[in-house]
Amino acid sequence: MEQRDRLIEIIGEMQRDLLPSLIRAHSEDDLRLVHAVLLRVIAHQPVSTVGEIAEALGRSRSRTSRLIDQLVNRGLVARGEDGADRRIRRVRLTEEGRALLRRIDGMRVDAQLRLWEHLDDDERATVFRAMELLAAAAKRMKQEAEE
Repeated sequence: MEQRDRLIEIIGEMQRDLLPSLIRAHSEDDLRLVHAVLLRVIAHQPVSTVGEIAEALGRSRSRTSRLIDQLVNRGLVARGEDGADRRIRRVRLTEEGRALLRRIDGMRVDAQLRLWEHLDDDERATVFRAMELLAAAAKRMKQEAEE
């Protein structure tokens, strides 16, 4: 098996093993994956238009608009007029949306930390160094995408 294929397999195994605890923790929020991703996109682009969000998601404007409507109905995002151009509708997170993302982040960190507890000191040092390398690679990847 090639290294790339084994890496894909390992990542899949980790996700499958950690997912049940995240799903149980999310059950009170009843949040679909597409909604969670949408909230992340809006959080990353704090005052966005539907078109900007649709482009970031790789979805149509109409589908994105329907998804945003669902989040508006739940009180997680709000739509409002642009101060400079009233024809433009801006989308932003509400405080409830920000609180939900903080809870999701906390659950993910907790799951990772519980996993960390199952490593011995040598394994932790190895994984820590690997995480530093991945973080540096992610930064380089982001910088290249922004150029």
